[in-house]
Amino acid sequence: MYKAIIQLTSDDRRVYRSMIRQVNNLLDYFSGDIQVRIVCHGASLPFCMAESNVFQSEIQALLLRRVVVVVCHNMLVSNGKSETGLIAGLEIIPSAIADLVIKQQQGWSYVKAG
Repeated sequence: MYKAIIQLTSDDRRVYRSMIRQVNNLLDYFSGDIQVRIVCHGASLPFCMAESNVFQSEIQALLLRRVVVVVCHNMLVSNGKSETGLIAGLEIIPSAIADLVIKQQQGWSYVKAG
């Protein structure tokens, strides 16, 4: 089983579109033999929020394909947001940067979105 962790820190819609396409390409290529985890922090809050998110259906489709999307609690706090506005199915983690380090130590392949 392959494992890929993707770091998303951008607020750029072009980055979101590209990353979604790349994740779908990974899932198609490995035919279910890959775990994908998207770690959202930094400026990526718009990707995670349900309101006015043109990518919401595509994100939900990724979740249905068993992609895990995690949201940094620190990012929510620094932006004065709570989990109530997030897209359903996203998970909150205490620290995105720590999650990236831990997963890489566990053998996950690191990919920077953008």
